[in-house]
Amino acid sequence: MTKIQGFHASSLGLRSIAVASALCCAGLAQAQSTVTLYGIVDAAFVSTTNQVGGTKSAIDAGQLATSRWGFKGSEDLGGGLKANFALESTLANDTGAGGSAFGTPATATFFDRISTVGLSGGFGTVNFGRQNMLGVESIGLADPTGLAHAGTNPNVFYSALNAGAAGFGNYGTNGGGTALRQNNAIKYLTPMVSGFGGAAMIGLGENATAATSASAYSGISGYFTDGKSGVALAHAKLTQGADGSTLTLTGGGAKYAMGSVTIKGTYAQSKTDVNTVAPQFSNRKITVTGLGIDYALSAAATLTGAYYQTKQNSVALGDGQSSQFLVIGKYALSKRTVTYASITSVKATTAADRMMSSNMVIAGQTSATRVAFGVMHSF
Repeated sequence: MTKIQGFHASSLGLRSIAVASALCCAGLAQAQSTVTLYGIVDAAFVSTTNQVGGTKSAIDAGQLATSRWGFKGSEDLGGGLKANFALESTLANDTGAGGSAFGTPATATFFDRISTVGLSGGFGTVNFGRQNMLGVESIGLADPTGLAHAGTNPNVFYSALNAGAAGFGNYGTNGGGTALRQNNAIKYLTPMVSGFGGAAMIGLGENATAATSASAYSGISGYFTDGKSGVALAHAKLTQGADGSTLTLTGGGAKYAMGSVTIKGTYAQSKTDVNTVAPQFSNRKITVTGLGIDYALSAAATLTGAYYQTKQNSVALGDGQSSQFLVIGKYALSKRTVTYASITSVKATTAADRMMSSNMVIAGQTSATRVAFGVMHSF
């Protein structure tokens, strides 16, 4: 039998048990609460050609899907109203490290992926805290690879501004660091009506000084889904507090499922105006176009083919473009465990081209090829 605080359970009187049970039932009658521990653990052997010193081999986390763990929960407040929270952290399971650094200067953060609390009901959902900007969710709906190889995925690196301050400048509430998530944010999601929904979000920089305004984020999005096919569009503006310059981002995605085939496409464009803090980023436009096809070979096996083209137009940095091709094979051993293999080929000829290669093609090289074999488990 179970022991409680060192005492045998049978030593508790029947009267005490009855009182405790009554109190518990009374609490449950007032509000039902749930808390879920969840996560993904993903690791792969990765070999990449044309790196410093030749071919680089490594065990890397989060190749098919970013490794993470978190808590989420809700409480039924009655009358259709619920309270909810979510806390999620990146997991580098190849080294055991948790969380990640972001911002300018970079600051280590434990619940780096999401940390929100909010309310939901017939009016929709309102969440407060660090959360994904709307463009990530819209483009992610139909990313050609399902956001695989996120560290070098053009839609994550450029469309979602994950290149950070080094790639774009100090825009948004994070000072440019990993801008795909914004601090101090308020997000509103409408109720879904016949598959249609929308969202609005603002992020408050909280870094104003006597000489500068606060950096900020604001965005809107709309979407439709029938569970298999869907389309989403988003538009956002990120402000740099030091000089008031802006970065605008417009993007979207669509996917269409027919039998064993799903076709996916995305497009995103980011544009900056005059940036006096980092002039090299002034009047710069980056576009990412992605196309992909998923083919279900069987109930357990899926083959994905994908192509990304990333272009830059910039007077200071030069015009450039890079192409990325991927083939990914996945085999589900169960509902929670998937094995996979992938091959990626990236082409980038000039220095300006290499800037668009998601850091895969290094100086002095014009291409890189990556092969990966891994396992992903969700819980």
